[in-house]
Amino acid sequence: MKQPKSICLRKNFLKQTKTEMRKYFVEKVHVGNQFLTDTIKLILYKNNPTIFDEIDFENDTIYQDPFVFAALNTSQKFDVMDVLWGYKTIELQQDSIAIFTDLSGRCYLPNIGYFYTNQIEKNLSISFEKDSYRLKDDKQQVINFNFEFPFLIHDTFEVLRHQHPLLIEHFYAADGELVDVEISEITNKQIGHLTLAFDLIRDYSPDFYKLLKMCVRKVLIFKSEPHEFLNSEVVDRNSFATLSVHGCAFFNAFREEYNEVFFIEDIAHQCGHVIFNTYLASKPDIFKIESTTNIASPREVELYNEERSLYLVTHAMYTYDSIFTCFSNCLENNVFEGDKFHEILGRLAFSCYKFTQDYKLLSQLDAEGNSLFFKDEGKSLLIQFLGTYNAVIERWGHKLNDLNLSDQPYNFSYRIFTENNPI
Repeated sequence: MKQPKSICLRKNFLKQTKTEMRKYFVEKVHVGNQFLTDTIKLILYKNNPTIFDEIDFENDTIYQDPFVFAALNTSQKFDVMDVLWGYKTIELQQDSIAIFTDLSGRCYLPNIGYFYTNQIEKNLSISFEKDSYRLKDDKQQVINFNFEFPFLIHDTFEVLRHQHPLLIEHFYAADGELVDVEISEITNKQIGHLTLAFDLIRDYSPDFYKLLKMCVRKVLIFKSEPHEFLNSEVVDRNSFATLSVHGCAFFNAFREEYNEVFFIEDIAHQCGHVIFNTYLASKPDIFKIESTTNIASPREVELYNEERSLYLVTHAMYTYDSIFTCFSNCLENNVFEGDKFHEILGRLAFSCYKFTQDYKLLSQLDAEGNSLFFKDEGKSLLIQFLGTYNAVIERWGHKLNDLNLSDQPYNFSYRIFTENNPI
């Protein structure tokens, strides 16, 4: 795996050390986080000028809940105050609100948890009475329920255990059609691997973990049924993150082989998007041209029917940087052996390959030798990303260079990798 020619060596590029750039990036993430929080507060106040009589204005965690973003961005008729009800004081929760149970009789309230009933797709009400929650039907009859607190990893990252009406609209295929996904069973199956992945990131990639704690509030594991394409399994909805549910990352664990190695990569990837969206909320001056400009290569469009913008390719570069950091730290600390060591090398090599392709796109110069796409801050980001990549190649290139990445689909397949690279 060769090092790409670097535009960062040109004299007109900012010369900042890696430490300085990392510190600057974290500061900008803080700024972006506060901007998003203040924006949510302002929107809520405009919708309801007395809202801060009901919920704590100073508790920023409330305004960073992904369900608040989802409620404000949905096309459905949904009252954001129903999401915020769980953040009210117990005294104020004595005033009931309407809730709706799903096909399994469940209802979820942020900051409270899951209520399980035998009432399928029913309109109910909930209030806090006599030291406990009470659910009632439209005839004011008390409904029995089982209750489950939110599942938190490290007392920080909530794992959503089931589908929610506000989230359904975000599971869609390239043509815009909604995709059926399964959440409950795959979460029960994979929650141990997900927890271990967060453990390993915390223990061996502490700087990235701090960014996770700043930006990510909830995560969700789902499974969409794969189908065959070009002799491989593909899905209609890949893992993703979206500004419409900011602070939440969605992991598609559709292959049976997936383990904590997969989740380390997907946390770095999808939570990386959340972090970078937070950074961009600070309004950094990075792009020289309109960020929606398509810069995808013709081959990329042919293979994946994908036209990526400058904005999306730059986003991808940050996720590669995060993956390089998390994987190389695991390798440096001898975390894995056997099949998992083999897999992490394959995934790292695949990310390095994708990095080189995207770096070629982003490092294009004009006739005067200046970046086509970036102002100084953007160029500094590119320097940082290239530095991380070069460090990986310098340390692990001898193990990555001869790996065969033939026939790999968009989502790395360890089965295909082992067929081409037997242990």
